[in-house]
Amino acid sequence: MTKRNYVWRECYVLAVLETNPERKFVQICEAIAAIEQRRLSPVETNGERCELENADEGIRALIAECGMKPV
Repeated sequence: MTKRNYVWRECYVLAVLETNPERKFVQICEAIAAIEQRRLSPVETNGERCELENADEGIRALIAECGMKPV
């Protein structure tokens, strides 16, 4: 079974991999927006639901790592 290529997933991975601090802030904001946008529609699989929850935890870790204020 292959994973669908969701926009939110790509934005999240880009935020995780970004090394430039100024660009990382932008990537984190874009990932948050993409995840929130995805949640406007029903999540059809438990796998994606779990991935979204894990991405939320990852975003919180990135925010803490960067010294940003939580959203």
